[in-house]
Amino acid sequence: MNRLMLAAAVLSLSVVGSANAADMGVPPMPTKAPIMAPPVFNWTGFYIGGNAGAGWGYESYSGTETNPFGVAAFSGSGTSSGGLAGGQIGFNYEFPNQWVIGIEADGDWANIAGSSSACATYTSAATPALAGIVGFAAGCGTDSVTLNDFGTVRGRLGYAWNNWLLYGTGGWAWGNASGTHTTNCVAGPGFPCNPGTGVAFTGGGATFSNTLSGWTAGAGIEWGFLPNWTLRLEYLHLEFDNLATNYTGTTTTALGTGTVTSHVSSNNGVDLVRVGLNYLFNWGTAPSAFRQ
Repeated sequence: MNRLMLAAAVLSLSVVGSANAADMGVPPMPTKAPIMAPPVFNWTGFYIGGNAGAGWGYESYSGTETNPFGVAAFSGSGTSSGGLAGGQIGFNYEFPNQWVIGIEADGDWANIAGSSSACATYTSAATPALAGIVGFAAGCGTDSVTLNDFGTVRGRLGYAWNNWLLYGTGGWAWGNASGTHTTNCVAGPGFPCNPGTGVAFTGGGATFSNTLSGWTAGAGIEWGFLPNWTLRLEYLHLEFDNLATNYTGTTTTALGTGTVTSHVSSNNGVDLVRVGLNYLFNWGTAPSAFRQ
């Protein structure tokens, strides 16, 4: 009898406990916080900014000079280097497939300077009596040239990984270069020209200035670090070929004063590396809702 009463009491407690648990309900399972998609960068819009960097140039040239004794030919090459700074303005359009096209114009002040030296050799004489000078040196000189400024108008084509843009670019380039020619030594019938041992002279030289026109191509990578701000690293090559330079100088020596007229043709290349900062006036929303 006691065993039956104990079993009944345990059964009663179990029923009451189950009923209370049912009344209380099952607590909900905890849920994870929603995962927010990263913001999508929009490359479409106008932009304006500034840049700074450095450049390295290479020049190869050939030409002729005419003096009272005859005509002489020369050739040579030289290198240059220096800094630059300026600004740019442009427009991008981003397609839904993440390709970006654009156009950009820029202008930079530069101080990319260098010098080269060469000697001219007579190819013809002014009179038959001077025919013996053909094949001998006419004079040696040094040219110092500086790229003062340049600008470009370029198309751009790139591919965007959200706020990163890898692009190629190319178009038209122009600029201004100036320089000086300094005579190092002169020669004439019967005496050679070797720097330091030629005919003594008290002065000689000329100045010149050129407007440059050519092409440019390069590539870069750009990072949108804020919704309206981008930072870029860019490489450009500028090429100005078949540049004609003409100048006339007066050389004074122990034999008197003479006029030297020079005609030079040169090919000029400049490699640039620069960092740029832009403010982007992006338009509307990005073309795709989410990018990998």
